[in-house]
Amino acid sequence: MRAGCYASFVSTIIGHDDILRELRTLAASADPPHALLLAGPEGTGRRLLALEYARLLNCERRPGAPTPQASFLAEPNPPLAPDALPCGECRPCRHIAEGNHPDVIILGPGDMLCRPRPGDSSHPAHPQSRDIRICQVRGVIDLVSRFPVEANYRMIVVDPADRFAREAAHTVLKTLEEPPGHTAFALISAAPESIRETILSRCRRLDVRTVPRAVIEAGLVERGIDPEAAAVAAEAARGRPGRAIAFASRPDLMGDRGRLLEKCARVAQSRAVERIRYAEELTDRWRRDRALVTPELDAWESFWEGRLRVAAPGGPGPALASTLAALRAVNTARTDLQANVMTRAAFELMLLSFPRLTLEPPPQEEPALHA
Repeated sequence: MRAGCYASFVSTIIGHDDILRELRTLAASADPPHALLLAGPEGTGRRLLALEYARLLNCERRPGAPTPQASFLAEPNPPLAPDALPCGECRPCRHIAEGNHPDVIILGPGDMLCRPRPGDSSHPAHPQSRDIRICQVRGVIDLVSRFPVEANYRMIVVDPADRFAREAAHTVLKTLEEPPGHTAFALISAAPESIRETILSRCRRLDVRTVPRAVIEAGLVERGIDPEAAAVAAEAARGRPGRAIAFASRPDLMGDRGRLLEKCARVAQSRAVERIRYAEELTDRWRRDRALVTPELDAWESFWEGRLRVAAPGGPGPALASTLAALRAVNTARTDLQANVMTRAAFELMLLSFPRLTLEPPPQEEPALHA
């Protein structure tokens, strides 16, 4: 039995017990939802939850699932109750967990499922595309018109769903609304407000929220992480289990975070001209790949939260007010960026809203009185 990969895969889902219960209920219903929207911050486990739904729909021990052909050695195992699914042992469970099931497709910007118009021999390749294009949607439509290779339900995971190009978003509507009975979609987004309302209205929405630090820390320890390292990773992850797992497994990422916090301190001491130059740098990286900038926004939140802990004991005053304003500026920038406002303006507004700090050097240790 090859359940080890499955166990390892599922163990990365930390928290979200309420969503897991809801997914089991939905998959066990007579008419499971054909389109889910998993909305929430990156690193919270949205894709893992989508794949969990794929396993629940395709587990061979799901009540009502087609019975696999009996072998000469053993009869098929009886169905399981919904709260015991997925079994983790049948062929679909194992293959989805291992990432090699032919009927579970991850669709994102690039060339995946690209299908040029008939006769269009000049269609250029676009592996670096920032959007999900209409040629990819044509590929989706063609794919779902055929029966799955072996699954009960083909699952198409769209990540990120807020990157549909305008024409592609319009073209996918009919398929999302009335997909073939053997197809289900899971749309993933950190910016659901950027998705067209016509798409949102065709999906059942599940909000994937951040996870309490204590739950993340306990989950890491449960998975064999040293308690001290688990505590540090859980603190740095800011409620995102996926990021905590990455921090715990790759200590170099924690070093990167430390360097970002040092950069925040330098910028907080800088003048407006340096901040505008930094906003230009952030804008350029955001346009190339948003994932390059998200850790810096997280670092800014951590930086100002650290300042807040210093200012709060002093009670209301200029220091506390300016620090709270800085935290609000980071949150506003996130909201504006997700809403696709002018990127550079969003970064400039955030940075120019920060108070200019004079950071004191760390206190020197008192010399010992006795050798």
